[in-house]
Amino acid sequence: MSSDDQKTSEEKDAEREAVAQRVEQTSNALESLLKEVGALSEGYDPGAFDPTTVLYDKHEARLQAEAAILEEACDIVLPEIKLVAKPIRAAFSEPSENLAELETLCGSLAARHRQADWLDVPAFHLDGSTNFLGAFTDAQDGDTGVHTSKAYYLLVDGRLIEVHALGTWAVIGNELRDVRRTIVSSREMTPKEVVGEIHLTDLFMKLRLSLHLSLKGLEGQHVPDLRERRARFDEILTQYTTLVQRLAEGLRRVGDSPG
Repeated sequence: MSSDDQKTSEEKDAEREAVAQRVEQTSNALESLLKEVGALSEGYDPGAFDPTTVLYDKHEARLQAEAAILEEACDIVLPEIKLVAKPIRAAFSEPSENLAELETLCGSLAARHRQADWLDVPAFHLDGSTNFLGAFTDAQDGDTGVHTSKAYYLLVDGRLIEVHALGTWAVIGNELRDVRRTIVSSREMTPKEVVGEIHLTDLFMKLRLSLHLSLKGLEGQHVPDLRERRARFDEILTQYTTLVQRLAEGLRRVGDSPG
């Protein structure tokens, strides 16, 4: 018997109500963005406002609206993400050379960050990159150096996490090797903070792909509402794409003389 079958009618009603509220929040967020795009297209009277204050307010309003959209998008994909999620710490637990030495060099604060409970919660990698400082421009055979990285994760309980890591690399012949890496900082983030740092288009693409997993052995584990969740996600994505297009059109007119 599935977990859905074990839920009471009251629990199912509460879940449906939560979904309805989330859809309404997203609709309001999209409507807010639409108004912002319309205002940009129509232009403002330069003498009627302080442009720096308005710019800050509009930027904050946009982040809030995009954060609401991201929240629902994450809720939609969580059932699929739970099928493939792995603890964040697992990505940094591979055997490596002199890891204890590196961790000691990183200090006591980094050691405390490595104790964060969310590092052991299954998570889905959303975005991130590693900078092998100088390795691809100046390194020669035998050289060693440092790399830094930052990554964002969605936990299966819905929390959003940012992780910074530090490591070392070495060039052996023509091969660049990632010698060791360790977590030096980790924090929980709000959706607003995430949309302020990650390119939202890339994030939507990654989340949408998670709804179309075709990994062997997983097909039968999809929850019954997969089709509905895919449709809802694409509806949000289509509306947001339209807004982005209208925003781009408005930006192209910035600086044009009125009338």
